[in-house]
Amino acid sequence: MFACQFVYGQGLCDKNNWPANAVEGAFKIEGDITAGCSPLTVKLKDLSGGTDIRYDFYYNGKTANALDKVGNKDSVNVLFANTTIEVYRILQYGKKNGKDMYACKTVSVRPNNKPVFSYSTCNDNFLNIIIPQDPANDFDFYTIEWGDSSPIQTISSLPFSTNKTYAGTSPTKIIRIKGENNIPTGCPPPPFQTIVMNSDGNIPKITELEVLPGGNKAKLTFTGTFDSHQIYRRVPSQNYSFPNYTYQSNPGTITVDLINNQQTCFMVYKYVACPQLSGEVCSIKLDSIEPISVNSNRIKWQELQNNQASSILNTATVKNVVYDLDWQMIETNSILNQKIYSINSDFDHPILKCEAQYCYQVVAKVQGEWSVNPTVPYSSISKSEIKCVDRKKITAPPISDGKVSVIDDKQIDLLFQDNSNWPVNKDKYYLYKYLTGANAKIDSIDASQNKKFSLNENTDAESFCYKIGYIDKCGSVSHLSSPMCTIYLQASENDELNWSINSPFGNSAIQNFELISVDENTSAESLEKVLGPLEKSSTVDISNNEIEAKYKIRAHGNGNLSSVSNQISIPIEALFYIPDAFTPNEDNINNLFEIKGRFGRVNDYNLKIYDRWGNIITEIKDKTERWDGKLNGTRLPFGSYLYDLKIGLNRGEIIRKFGKFEIL
Repeated sequence: MFACQFVYGQGLCDKNNWPANAVEGAFKIEGDITAGCSPLTVKLKDLSGGTDIRYDFYYNGKTANALDKVGNKDSVNVLFANTTIEVYRILQYGKKNGKDMYACKTVSVRPNNKPVFSYSTCNDNFLNIIIPQDPANDFDFYTIEWGDSSPIQTISSLPFSTNKTYAGTSPTKIIRIKGENNIPTGCPPPPFQTIVMNSDGNIPKITELEVLPGGNKAKLTFTGTFDSHQIYRRVPSQNYSFPNYTYQSNPGTITVDLINNQQTCFMVYKYVACPQLSGEVCSIKLDSIEPISVNSNRIKWQELQNNQASSILNTATVKNVVYDLDWQMIETNSILNQKIYSINSDFDHPILKCEAQYCYQVVAKVQGEWSVNPTVPYSSISKSEIKCVDRKKITAPPISDGKVSVIDDKQIDLLFQDNSNWPVNKDKYYLYKYLTGANAKIDSIDASQNKKFSLNENTDAESFCYKIGYIDKCGSVSHLSSPMCTIYLQASENDELNWSINSPFGNSAIQNFELISVDENTSAESLEKVLGPLEKSSTVDISNNEIEAKYKIRAHGNGNLSSVSNQISIPIEALFYIPDAFTPNEDNINNLFEIKGRFGRVNDYNLKIYDRWGNIITEIKDKTERWDGKLNGTRLPFGSYLYDLKIGLNRGEIIRKFGKFEIL
């Protein structure tokens, strides 16, 4: 299945292959023999006038440097003996005038005068003979002795086809076909041949069907008589359409199309006095090669069907199919071929090294019989396409179960579960930062570690997106997960919150958002409202806060997934109310001068009170202290007074207020 064929060329028998400055030699074969019958003695005579002459009677295309410079010197005759037709090339080589010299002649040697021919029979009394044009049929004419009282038939040109209808029926006929030459070669005549009438000799046979790379075509090889045959095609769910054949060809190998890249069946048909039909052979579709562990590949293919009617005339049935699996392991410096016998589809193949490339081909031995004559079986070979798997080039499926969440204003945690269902053990997990369509690898962890990445990012500045990937023990790299993006929360004017809505869960969509308020004193969290998955803004009421209003957004996904945004703080505006009058008359109504407002952000407090002439009356540095309108215990007179209020806030702001008020 993985073999290569080497064909020798003309070599030095072609002047184009001679070394520079080489010259032509000359010799003759005594009797000017160009063909003869085995055993044939060939004697040579040099006509070149050269020196150091040698002969290679079995020249096979060697280069000048590979020729024997020691032997062959006295070999001027040789005996050719062979049992099949052979063409021998004789090379003369030596020196002439100091230059390399070469000459060639060929001799065709045959074992006898038997030509190549085919025959088919019908009804115990009909015989068809075909003598084709063939390199072995290089006779001057041919004769046929039919084995009855009819005269010998002579044929002068090829190709030739003739029919003979015998007067009576008999199970066998004895004939002889000879190749004749005008000049006798001395070859013995072929023996008479016994023809068994109605045997499988007259039936075309598909010897092999092999799917070609790509899976759309196949190479079909069949035998039969030396004339045109019809080739029919179908898929197993359909019948053959007679007489609408798909191809027409002489025996040999042709390329056929498979129907829609699926399992396709073929049979060969010919009619000479009676129908002659091959058994059916269907293509094998090798569906997939799947890694299922570090040391195993799963091979899947479509099985051929047994007991399946397989011909136009329903005369041939598949009885048995036996599968082999040819496989090849390819490494940088080595190739290992082995075969597994008698298996079924979905076969798990133990492999030696997952880093190597493995190639597979399913080979089915199809056996069946012709129903009109069950004693005559047929067999064939069906081969799938050769498919190879290089584990390092297989992209593993992605991880999709994970979440990214903000821990604080500088830390992000990404947690994930390996739900890739990839059967090969992982080596490392990789973290990629996703930036405007590009993926930058930023971290990795061993597969044995906790499935968590912690990152330092300024979460108050923007949303960050990440992807997860991995590499397995065999070198396969996975697809990357979908982006997992942090939720970025920010506040705008009018106490409105806005947040990003890209999913922090990768493939899992956001189901809803929760607006969470954080107590400014205790950090306790409270659910303010639930929002839809497409909502990305909300107004908030911050009036109940003294120093700052704190909020988070929590997103929920499928399977109890949740992710939290960055936390934002909205500073509470420092608002103060300064009275323009009070009545310190001890009636418990408006008796004290009191500045009211939001003091949560106040760090420094200084209040000075003056009389109308600018003399300081009192200075108060405690924001909770109130003034009773007295100086050294004595009530001041009614009238106008001045104040100077200076407040320092927790973020460095200074508030300064000047004004007057009345004591009534």
